[in-house]
Amino acid sequence: MNKNVKTAFNTVLFLTLGGVLFYWAISNEDPYQLWNTIKQANPFWIFMSMLAGIISHFLRALRWNLLLEPMQYKASVASSFHAVIIGYLVNMALPRVGEITRPAVLSKLEKIPFNKLVGTVLVERIVDLIITIILAMCIFIIQFNIIFDQVNELWGHTSLTQMGTIGIFFSIGIVILYWIYKKREWFYQLPIIRKFKSFTEGIIDGVKTVFSLKRKSLFMIYSIGIWIMYFLMPYFVFYALAGTSHLGMSAGLTVLLFGTAAMIVPIPGGVGTFEVLVPSALDIYNINELVAKSYTLITHAIQFIVIIGVGIISIFYVILKTRTLKKNDLE
Repeated sequence: MNKNVKTAFNTVLFLTLGGVLFYWAISNEDPYQLWNTIKQANPFWIFMSMLAGIISHFLRALRWNLLLEPMQYKASVASSFHAVIIGYLVNMALPRVGEITRPAVLSKLEKIPFNKLVGTVLVERIVDLIITIILAMCIFIIQFNIIFDQVNELWGHTSLTQMGTIGIFFSIGIVILYWIYKKREWFYQLPIIRKFKSFTEGIIDGVKTVFSLKRKSLFMIYSIGIWIMYFLMPYFVFYALAGTSHLGMSAGLTVLLFGTAAMIVPIPGGVGTFEVLVPSALDIYNINELVAKSYTLITHAIQFIVIIGVGIISIFYVILKTRTLKKNDLE
């Protein structure tokens, strides 16, 4: 199976899976009630959410340009911004392909070596992964009481037989971990372990690259700014619906984490996974199921509208600038 056929097969497979998950997530709701709830959303907060999304992409372009400085390359903010948008646009149809498209577009617009740009995208992803892990830890600490109560309630409804089964599996797990430790030299030779080790070393190298930047503090400001905008996108939508307007920052962080996890799965645009995970996050706060799913559809639609809307402009920008560059080369 060649690479193109494999990519097409994976896309169709995951798109089908996403469609099944999407249908399963909203099939038990009345479409009329869903649409009626969505229509009641306050357009001002919808606009604010869209604005936060656009600003996050702009900050990502600014941060990307900082990564070019140690290599003595420079790109215009406009070119970097539109390359970022086109990358996201491609990801909506072909997950992960946008990570290659983005540097390819900027390379064409700014005459920067493609392989150098791919390295900067990898560093960006490493930084975002670290921030996501920190975010998850913060949410666990902030929401510890809620998590503890849910686990305690679940444990309280567990029978003696179930507790015994859990104990057996736990004991087996301990034995397996001990066996892995004793055979660790053999495990280190396994391809998957070596791949994980290589991935971990890549993360460490990426972090080292950040520390070698000329303007480290500005890079961190942009990184924090990006994630603040990511947080504000779903948080503003809380105020758009009466059923979620009372939710606070901790709920916003939880929704952000669940939404991020949904987008990590290689399903085009996170279709299906987003509609499953985000209502689960809102369920923690006892949000009505109809409201939770209406909120999820609005939030996800905003992401699509921003990327597609700005993406059309970006495509025209790339076409016009490419023509200008070709014309200049001929003169």
